[in-house]
Amino acid sequence: MELYTWIDASYAAHPDMRRQTEGSMSISWGMMHCKSGKQKLNTKSSTESELVGTSEYVPYNIHAVMFLAVQGYLMRKNVLYQDNQSSIRMEKNGRNSCTGNSRHINIRYFFVKDRVDKGELIIEYCPTEKMLADFFTKPLQGRQFKLMRDIIMGHKPISILLPTIKERVEKLSNSCATNFNDVLHEDTNDRFSQKNKTYREALLNGK
Repeated sequence: MELYTWIDASYAAHPDMRRQTEGSMSISWGMMHCKSGKQKLNTKSSTESELVGTSEYVPYNIHAVMFLAVQGYLMRKNVLYQDNQSSIRMEKNGRNSCTGNSRHINIRYFFVKDRVDKGELIIEYCPTEKMLADFFTKPLQGRQFKLMRDIIMGHKPISILLPTIKERVEKLSNSCATNFNDVLHEDTNDRFSQKNKTYREALLNGK
Protein backbone atom coordinates (compact mmCIF):
# COMPACT_ATOMS: atom_id res chain seq x y z
CA MET A 1 0.00 0.00 0.00
CA GLU A 2 1.18 3.50 -0.82
CA LEU A 3 0.24 6.70 1.04
CA TYR A 4 0.48 10.11 -0.62
CA THR A 5 0.26 13.41 1.26
CA TRP A 6 0.07 16.96 -0.05
CA ILE A 7 0.83 19.89 2.28
CA ASP A 8 0.71 23.57 1.45
CA ALA A 9 0.55 26.89 3.29
CA SER A 10 -0.69 30.29 2.11
CA TYR A 11 1.51 33.12 3.32
CA ALA A 12 -0.16 36.11 5.07
CA ALA A 13 -3.64 34.94 4.10
CA HIS A 14 -5.42 36.60 7.04
CA PRO A 15 -5.72 40.24 8.19
CA ASP A 16 -3.62 39.48 11.29
CA MET A 17 -0.83 38.23 8.96
CA ARG A 18 -1.22 34.60 9.99
CA ARG A 19 -1.06 31.71 7.54
CA GLN A 20 -3.40 28.97 6.38
CA THR A 21 -2.22 25.36 6.36
CA GLU A 22 -3.82 22.50 4.45
CA GLY A 23 -2.97 18.83 4.23
CA SER A 24 -4.56 15.96 2.32
CA MET A 25 -3.87 12.23 2.30
CA SER A 26 -4.87 9.51 -0.12
CA ILE A 27 -4.10 5.85 -0.76
CA SER A 28 -5.92 5.44 -4.08
CA TRP A 29 -9.14 7.22 -5.06
CA GLY A 30 -10.40 10.28 -3.24
CA MET A 31 -9.02 11.67 0.02
CA MET A 32 -8.93 9.66 3.24
CA HIS A 33 -8.19 12.79 5.29
CA CYS A 34 -8.18 16.55 4.70
CA LYS A 35 -7.52 19.36 7.15
CA SER A 36 -7.43 23.10 6.66
CA GLY A 37 -6.71 25.48 9.51
CA LYS A 38 -5.13 28.71 10.60
CA GLN A 39 -1.58 28.57 11.91
CA LYS A 40 -1.25 29.58 15.56
CA LEU A 41 1.74 31.86 15.08
CA ASN A 42 3.08 34.49 12.72
CA THR A 43 5.95 33.53 10.42
CA LYS A 44 8.39 35.73 8.51
CA SER A 45 8.38 34.01 5.12
CA SER A 46 6.57 31.52 2.92
CA THR A 47 9.35 29.00 3.56
CA GLU A 48 8.87 29.26 7.30
CA SER A 49 5.10 28.98 6.98
CA GLU A 50 5.52 25.82 4.87
CA LEU A 51 7.85 24.35 7.50
CA VAL A 52 5.39 25.10 10.31
CA GLY A 53 2.50 23.73 8.25
CA THR A 54 4.35 20.48 7.58
CA SER A 55 5.16 20.10 11.26
CA GLU A 56 1.47 20.55 12.10
CA TYR A 57 0.12 18.06 9.56
CA VAL A 58 2.72 15.26 9.52
CA PRO A 59 1.41 13.82 12.85
CA TYR A 60 -1.82 12.97 11.00
CA ASN A 61 0.27 11.11 8.44
CA ILE A 62 2.10 9.21 11.18
CA HIS A 63 -1.18 8.29 12.87
CA ALA A 64 -2.64 7.06 9.56
CA VAL A 65 0.38 4.80 8.95
CA MET A 66 0.15 3.37 12.49
CA PHE A 67 -3.61 2.85 12.26
CA LEU A 68 -3.40 1.05 8.92
CA ALA A 69 -0.51 -1.09 10.20
CA VAL A 70 -2.68 -2.31 13.08
CA GLN A 71 -5.35 -3.23 10.53
CA GLY A 72 -2.76 -5.30 8.68
CA TYR A 73 -1.95 -2.85 5.87
CA LEU A 74 1.77 -2.06 5.82
CA MET A 75 2.97 0.98 3.91
CA ARG A 76 5.30 0.18 1.05
CA LYS A 77 5.76 3.85 0.27
CA ASN A 78 4.94 7.04 2.19
CA VAL A 79 5.46 10.19 0.10
CA LEU A 80 4.91 13.81 1.11
CA TYR A 81 4.61 16.40 -1.66
CA GLN A 82 5.44 20.11 -1.29
CA ASP A 83 5.95 22.96 -3.75
CA ASN A 84 8.54 24.96 -1.79
CA GLN A 85 12.13 23.90 -2.52
CA SER A 86 13.66 25.80 0.42
CA SER A 87 11.26 24.19 2.86
CA ILE A 88 12.04 20.74 1.45
CA ARG A 89 15.79 21.28 1.95
CA MET A 90 15.25 22.36 5.57
CA GLU A 91 13.04 19.34 6.25
CA LYS A 92 15.67 16.99 4.81
CA ASN A 93 18.81 18.64 6.22
CA GLY A 94 17.54 20.36 9.36
CA ARG A 95 19.48 23.37 10.58
CA ASN A 96 22.27 22.66 8.10
CA SER A 97 20.09 24.32 5.45
CA CYS A 98 19.14 27.31 7.62
CA THR A 99 20.39 30.76 6.67
CA GLY A 100 20.44 34.03 8.57
CA ASN A 101 16.75 34.47 7.77
CA SER A 102 15.70 31.13 9.25
CA ARG A 103 18.02 30.42 12.20
CA HIS A 104 15.40 31.68 14.63
CA ILE A 105 12.97 28.83 13.83
CA ASN A 106 12.26 26.66 16.86
CA ILE A 107 13.78 23.16 16.76
CA ARG A 108 10.33 21.60 17.31
CA TYR A 109 9.53 22.27 13.66
CA PHE A 110 12.42 20.08 12.50
CA PHE A 111 11.05 16.82 13.88
CA VAL A 112 10.08 15.90 10.30
CA LYS A 113 13.79 15.44 9.57
CA ASP A 114 13.93 12.58 12.09
CA ARG A 115 11.19 10.76 10.18
CA VAL A 116 13.02 11.32 6.89
CA ASP A 117 16.31 10.04 8.38
CA LYS A 118 14.55 6.88 9.62
CA GLY A 119 13.15 6.22 6.16
CA GLU A 120 9.56 6.53 7.35
CA LEU A 121 8.80 9.45 5.06
CA ILE A 122 9.91 10.55 1.59
CA ILE A 123 9.64 14.24 0.71
CA GLU A 124 9.40 15.13 -2.97
CA TYR A 125 8.87 18.33 -4.89
CA CYS A 126 5.46 18.88 -6.47
CA PRO A 127 4.87 21.55 -9.14
CA THR A 128 2.35 24.19 -8.11
CA GLU A 129 -0.08 23.16 -10.86
CA LYS A 130 -0.23 19.66 -9.30
CA MET A 131 -0.40 20.76 -5.67
CA LEU A 132 -3.67 19.30 -4.43
CA ALA A 133 -3.53 21.27 -1.17
CA ASP A 134 -3.94 24.51 -3.13
CA PHE A 135 -7.64 23.64 -3.40
CA PHE A 136 -8.03 24.57 0.29
CA THR A 137 -5.55 27.45 0.54
CA LYS A 138 -5.98 29.39 -2.71
CA PRO A 139 -8.96 30.63 -4.76
CA LEU A 140 -8.58 28.24 -7.70
CA GLN A 141 -10.72 28.87 -10.75
CA GLY A 142 -11.81 27.20 -13.97
CA ARG A 143 -10.13 24.00 -15.13
CA GLN A 144 -7.74 23.81 -12.14
CA PHE A 145 -10.60 24.04 -9.65
CA LYS A 146 -12.62 21.34 -11.42
CA LEU A 147 -9.63 18.99 -11.66
CA MET A 148 -8.74 19.27 -7.96
CA ARG A 149 -12.41 18.96 -6.97
CA ASP A 150 -12.84 15.76 -8.99
CA ILE A 151 -9.69 14.20 -7.50
CA ILE A 152 -10.69 15.07 -3.93
CA MET A 153 -14.22 13.71 -4.43
CA GLY A 154 -12.87 10.52 -6.00
CA HIS A 155 -14.23 11.12 -9.49
CA LYS A 156 -10.69 11.04 -10.94
CA PRO A 157 -7.62 9.02 -9.81
CA ILE A 158 -4.76 10.63 -7.91
CA SER A 159 -2.39 9.20 -10.53
CA ILE A 160 -3.08 12.37 -12.52
CA LEU A 161 -1.03 14.29 -9.96
CA LEU A 162 1.74 11.73 -9.47
CA PRO A 163 5.00 11.93 -11.44
CA THR A 164 5.00 9.84 -14.61
CA ILE A 165 7.65 7.21 -15.33
CA LYS A 166 9.24 9.62 -17.84
CA GLU A 167 9.46 12.38 -15.21
CA ARG A 168 10.99 9.98 -12.68
CA VAL A 169 13.61 8.81 -15.20
CA GLU A 170 14.49 12.42 -16.10
CA LYS A 171 14.80 13.31 -12.40
CA LEU A 172 17.09 10.31 -11.81
CA SER A 173 19.19 11.21 -14.86
CA ASN A 174 19.58 14.82 -13.71
CA SER A 175 20.57 13.64 -10.24
CA CYS A 176 23.19 11.25 -11.65
CA ALA A 177 24.54 13.97 -13.96
CA THR A 178 24.85 16.40 -11.04
CA ASN A 179 26.72 13.83 -8.94
CA PHE A 180 29.05 13.01 -11.86
CA ASN A 181 29.83 16.71 -12.41
CA ASP A 182 30.58 17.14 -8.70
CA VAL A 183 32.97 14.18 -8.73
CA LEU A 184 34.62 15.42 -11.93
CA HIS A 185 35.04 18.90 -10.46
CA GLU A 186 36.61 17.48 -7.28
CA ASP A 187 38.95 15.26 -9.32
CA THR A 188 40.05 18.22 -11.46
CA ASN A 189 40.74 20.31 -8.37
CA ASP A 190 42.75 17.47 -6.80
CA ARG A 191 44.91 17.09 -9.92
CA PHE A 192 45.45 20.86 -10.14
CA SER A 193 46.47 21.01 -6.48
CA GLN A 194 48.87 18.07 -6.91
CA LYS A 195 50.44 19.71 -9.98
CA ASN A 196 50.98 22.98 -8.07
CA LYS A 197 52.49 21.06 -5.16
CA THR A 198 54.96 19.29 -7.47
CA TYR A 199 55.89 22.62 -9.11
CA ARG A 200 56.55 24.28 -5.72
CA GLU A 201 58.70 21.37 -4.59
CA ALA A 202 60.72 21.62 -7.79
CA LEU A 203 61.32 25.35 -7.21
CA LEU A 204 62.42 24.74 -3.63
CA ASN A 205 64.86 22.04 -4.74
CA GLY A 206 66.31 24.39 -7.36
CA LYS A 207 65.29 22.27 -10.34
